[in-house]
Amino acid sequence: MSDADEVAPDGRMAQAQLDLAAARAQVEELGRALQSSRQIGMAMGILMERHRLAPDRAFQVLKQMSQRRNVKLREVADAIVEPGSAAPA
Repeated sequence: MSDADEVAPDGRMAQAQLDLAAARAQVEELGRALQSSRQIGMAMGILMERHRLAPDRAFQVLKQMSQRRNVKLREVADAIVEPGSAAPA
């Protein structure tokens, strides 16, 4: 058995561990994105019901609030959905 044969399994194991770590990170990121999407959808629904807005207009309002206050869209949505939470300044 040559040195190359002995190193290859270790290299494959290291690559598999890197791939697994990357996959786990992606799953976490997708979970956060899904939660943000749900919050934004709920905030849009609240704006649509309270102000009788169309979905596109409700999203536009959220986006404008985010830009004016220089905060992330999900933070604006959080403040609308959960009024007791730290509202953006």
